[in-house]
Amino acid sequence: MNKPASASSFVMPYTAANAVNGTLTTFSRWLCNTAPGWMKIDTGTFSFVNRWVVRHLPVAGWALPDYNICDFKLQGSNDNVIWADIDGVTNNTASVTDRTFNPVKFRYFRVYVTKGLRTNIQMISFMEFELYQAWSSLLTNLVISSGTLTPAFISGTYVYTATVTPDVASINVTPTALSPTAVIQVNTVPVASGQPITVPLNFGSNTITVNVTDGGVLQAYTITVTRPASNYLSNLTAQSGTTNIPLAPAFDKGTTAYTATVGIDVTTMTVTPTAENSASTITVNGTAVPSGSASGPITLNLGVNNISIAVTNAGNVRTYTIAVTKIDTSLSGFTLKTPPATSLAYTPTFQSTVLSYSTALVSKPSLIVTPTATLSTSIVKVNGTQITTTVLSVTVTLASGNNVVLITVTNSGVTTTYQVTIPKS
Repeated sequence: MNKPASASSFVMPYTAANAVNGTLTTFSRWLCNTAPGWMKIDTGTFSFVNRWVVRHLPVAGWALPDYNICDFKLQGSNDNVIWADIDGVTNNTASVTDRTFNPVKFRYFRVYVTKGLRTNIQMISFMEFELYQAWSSLLTNLVISSGTLTPAFISGTYVYTATVTPDVASINVTPTALSPTAVIQVNTVPVASGQPITVPLNFGSNTITVNVTDGGVLQAYTITVTRPASNYLSNLTAQSGTTNIPLAPAFDKGTTAYTATVGIDVTTMTVTPTAENSASTITVNGTAVPSGSASGPITLNLGVNNISIAVTNAGNVRTYTIAVTKIDTSLSGFTLKTPPATSLAYTPTFQSTVLSYSTALVSKPSLIVTPTATLSTSIVKVNGTQITTTVLSVTVTLASGNNVVLITVTNSGVTTTYQVTIPKS
């Protein structure tokens, strides 16, 4: 009632607005002297309707059936350009046309008349055009941001399931109502039709209830979302003895692939994985390891060593990997001489993996140290002085007591340190 109304034409003062004012008097009607013709209303929004009524002139005293319009139909449009037929009447003799149909949703509606009054089919006139809203508690769509609804959404199906991955701590639920007047609640929280609402998820089964109420009628949709127990790690570290081995990138539970680099002096390492969920089981290279505890020693060979950490919960397995590259940061040997060129013995006999040596008591004031790296790309320093292609040796001044000479070998950012202790009288 009283929505904006217009018509293909009208005879003053019988405008289209007269047919939507609720008044049934002789002068409150729409009159058009050209058929076909139409009278239209704009509901202002997309309206969901399932009934229309046309009140013809006989309801206000004109002769029945002469002053009923004959052939006409109800049409709807969303853009005011393209019109769709909704319902139609031919050879009408009734003074009131009152018809229902399956609910439809349009913004614009019109009565399109092809034959006017039975007494003169070129003349079109009626008292009132009425539309009635359809009540519906149905959804036209139901969408979740993660996982897949099972079965696929259908308005008349009310129970659904979905499964998400353990890392999904919440999902967005977007319900869209068929009726523009429907009230929607998701887990008792109001939400506008077509708008998402965030629902937190616990591990295990989560029931989400979508209640749709329209015209006093409630329809409930339910989604049971399963979030499997976590098979993530909350922390992962690597160690050589008590020394931490940095992982790259820094640990993040969502990152499953890591690298690390060690030197020749690291013969074994351990890893300490901590599960996010205490019910998870962990294996390192196939061997069970309690959460938060160090694994057994893992032997490292030169080159790349792959370590696999599998986390299992409720049958779901997540595997983390560490690719540990062992760089050859060794010496192939070193010599000690007292000036001018007397060799000085040391113990034990040189081995590239032995890092600590000592000599017998010396009386000379200095010592010439000549180290040789296994890899030509290594950077070698003696007490901080770098060996080069032109500087093959470093002369070290000796003081009374124990003198410590440090030989460092660096490659790819990893350093191994050899130590030689020389006592002087």
